[in-house]
Amino acid sequence: MFTKRHTAYKLRIKDILSNDFVSRDGESDYVLVNDQQVSRVRVMATIVNRFINDERKSGSLIIDDGSEVISLRGWEDQFHMIDKTAIGQLIDVVARVREYNDQVYLVPEIIKKASPNCFVLRKLEYDNHKGPVKTAKPETNKPEEEDDGLKDSVFKKIKDGGSKGVKMDELIKVCGDKNTCKTVLKTLLEEDMIFEPRAGRYKKLE
Repeated sequence: MFTKRHTAYKLRIKDILSNDFVSRDGESDYVLVNDQQVSRVRVMATIVNRFINDERKSGSLIIDDGSEVISLRGWEDQFHMIDKTAIGQLIDVVARVREYNDQVYLVPEIIKKASPNCFVLRKLEYDNHKGPVKTAKPETNKPEEEDDGLKDSVFKKIKDGGSKGVKMDELIKVCGDKNTCKTVLKTLLEEDMIFEPRAGRYKKLE
């Protein structure tokens, strides 16, 4: 049996910091944004400062998305992600919201590089929504490793398709069935990894 993960919501940093943080014993902490309990967030921002401890077992990043800055902190389980970053990089982060000594910070689950084009698209999403922007539905029936493996296979197929892109029919062969393929493609679209230049054809987002 796999634990249901909370949905990650796309938020500006200022929306994380300006709303009430709620801590609960035995349950996920969250920020209350427009009556929505948000415990996992997705933020796109630039790294403006970076710290790695002498033992190389923990580190932190200060990230800025133009609305505010926030600390991204990692320990042994997250250090490998922070260690691969550099000041000045634009990154897309999925993270859990935490608080210590009245300071709200983020603990990363995923850190990946982002492009300026992705940042423009993300800003448009914010401008078109008054509240948190939902990403993918939380997984409940498959281990994350299995989902990520299929997603990686589909993304590789699309990437290998180059400038022509790849038709839906070819991707269904990778996934095994149409419904699974639609779910994977929806996730890749929401994560700004691919786009659909015309109906039924997919290309890697540069």
